[in-house]
Amino acid sequence: MAYVIGFLMAGLSFLLNKMLLKYVGIKAIISYSPVVEEMTKTLCSYYLAADILVTHIVFGMLEAGYDWYSIPSGQRGIWAAFASIVGHSLFGALTLMGLYASDSIWVALLGASCVHVMWNVTLIRLSS
Repeated sequence: MAYVIGFLMAGLSFLLNKMLLKYVGIKAIISYSPVVEEMTKTLCSYYLAADILVTHIVFGMLEAGYDWYSIPSGQRGIWAAFASIVGHSLFGALTLMGLYASDSIWVALLGASCVHVMWNVTLIRLSS
């Protein structure tokens, strides 16, 4: 089930992120997009009793494929793909730790979303 959710939520997040970029602009990458991504994959997995970590990893792998394919500058695309897999795996692990520590999916989601925002800000600064 987690594999299916990972695929579906990657597609949904792609569409939502595209819409956010159109209406909010580039600032969506460091504001709304991380929260949207974390909410879609985490809540769907949680409420359907799927493996949250596997969902995050599958999501990261799909985002990695998109990054590798869409970023034309060779090495930069490889590093972006690697960062997608590492980042989303980390967000999944942090979500599980937050859920375990607080017994609240909402607290876990908040923690992972904050780290995701910081991750995106850091990667954007490093790539500039």
